[in-house]
Amino acid sequence: MAEHKPKRKFGLFIGGFAVGVMVILALLYSFAPQFLPLPQQKPQAPAKSLYEYYIILDEATGATMMYVSVVTVTPGDEMITEENKRYVITRVEENRAYARYVEDVNIRTKKEAAP
Repeated sequence: MAEHKPKRKFGLFIGGFAVGVMVILALLYSFAPQFLPLPQQKPQAPAKSLYEYYIILDEATGATMMYVSVVTVTPGDEMITEENKRYVITRVEENRAYARYVEDVNIRTKKEAAP
């Protein structure tokens, strides 16, 4: 019986290893996409305001409290006036927003000491 030479055994080992690696790569290539996370869509840009500015009115008195030109005003938004009074926007009609008084707030400045 003829003996296999060490070079031939090593060549068969490397060939078998290469075939095994190629089979594994082919399986990964065909099955991996179903296990990868799906690409995420870009977040949509916020909708542009319909109006150039909003007028915020006191719901009780109808007095104009503020003009807002940077953001869209929606019901549920809150604001604090210069007099430290907190209001909540209750409804918006066209570019007029109506705010309801909630409470007085105590806002400290940097110069005031903490209690």
